[in-house]
Amino acid sequence: MNKWKIPWTPILFLLPSVVVFFIFKYYLLFKAVYISLFNYDIMTPPGKFVGFGNYFEFLSSHTFWVAMKNTFIFFGLSVLLVFWVPIVQALFLSHMKRLNGLYLVLYQIPNVLPLVAGALLWKWMYNPDRGLFNYLLGKLGLGPYGFLNDLRMTKLAIVLPGFFASGGIGVLLYYAAIKSISSELFEAAKIDGCGPWRRMLMMILPNISFVIIIQFVGFMSGVLLSFDTIFVMTQGGPADASLVVALMIQKTAFEQSRFGVSAALSFFMFLLIAVLTVIQFRLQREDE
Repeated sequence: MNKWKIPWTPILFLLPSVVVFFIFKYYLLFKAVYISLFNYDIMTPPGKFVGFGNYFEFLSSHTFWVAMKNTFIFFGLSVLLVFWVPIVQALFLSHMKRLNGLYLVLYQIPNVLPLVAGALLWKWMYNPDRGLFNYLLGKLGLGPYGFLNDLRMTKLAIVLPGFFASGGIGVLLYYAAIKSISSELFEAAKIDGCGPWRRMLMMILPNISFVIIIQFVGFMSGVLLSFDTIFVMTQGGPADASLVVALMIQKTAFEQSRFGVSAALSFFMFLLIAVLTVIQFRLQREDE
């Protein structure tokens, strides 16, 4: 009889967060799917039913494929320049005997700075006339460079701030995972003659792989849906060189008032990230 007893206490504690999560996550998701099936009119909602017409419209748009290409280029650059930085920071901190607690705190301080404020600061430093970078390059007889106005440099210039601002909670998670590895394993590896590089590749990284995978999934979704920094720095320019899907969603909805197409784009990105996440977890299971 006791096995059918309902645990009301944890249910009551979890209920508020579940209700809020359902309202602000699942309801909005279902609403976006609903809107995506209409030529949505905010004056007389929901407007004319078009079925999958909105999906076919953006899939046949050249601008959409430019935005998709840019989105995945940003993702590739971010993986190369940003994702691995907290792992390296945590590895160094785990080998420090003193002041590692202080450095852990210092790595969290940049998170206090709002993302938009940081983007504005970097935009000023990139300014071709009054920016810090061109001022310093001018002292060397170089420049000026239009970092955000040059088709060849725009993407790198947008991703580069992430290299210097990376850290935050990721460092704490990696550091905690590394510290959870048994010290006996390290002692045995040293006795067997394993050097630092081999210990890192054969012991540390495999033992924290579960944290790396979870962080990578969150990192992937964050980059594929990146908006704030790009909107502040370039608003998709020059010549759509930094136009990404998230920015296209905003422009389609609030500049062109095509809410149905914008909702269809949003749901498409949700499905894309969901599929990539499932693939990532399945590959991880196969490796295990």
